[in-house]
Amino acid sequence: MFTLPHLLRIAHPAAALRNDVQRRLETAAPTASLPVQVWADGEAATVRAALPGYALEDIGVEVHERTLRLSGERKADDERSYVRRERFTGRVDQRVTLPFSVEANGAQAKLSNGVLEVRLPRLESDKPRKIAINGQDG
Repeated sequence: MFTLPHLLRIAHPAAALRNDVQRRLETAAPTASLPVQVWADGEAATVRAALPGYALEDIGVEVHERTLRLSGERKADDERSYVRRERFTGRVDQRVTLPFSVEANGAQAKLSNGVLEVRLPRLESDKPRKIAINGQDG
């Protein structure tokens, strides 16, 4: 007798592939995303992310076009057998779409009290410009 999952695999071969990929992703090293705040003014975009307990050398910051990538890894403190463990250990990887193109060479990042703040200046060619109006007032 066929079960419903078996029938679905027969009817939809792509579903079997999707399930296989999902299973592999779930068993791979866990990653988490970071809670971030993003704000911008006419001159720059600023991204702030909470990274408590991460060492400076374990944090990565990259920018490509309008995407900022924040990554890091927090290793387990020890090999104890915990009764309860709520602190995440492992990799984090967060991509943030920026509101405009930025000048990567002018970017600044600082880590203070477990909070990473990245300031990315707006690309000069992406800044709004006033356009003069010519004509006769009649």
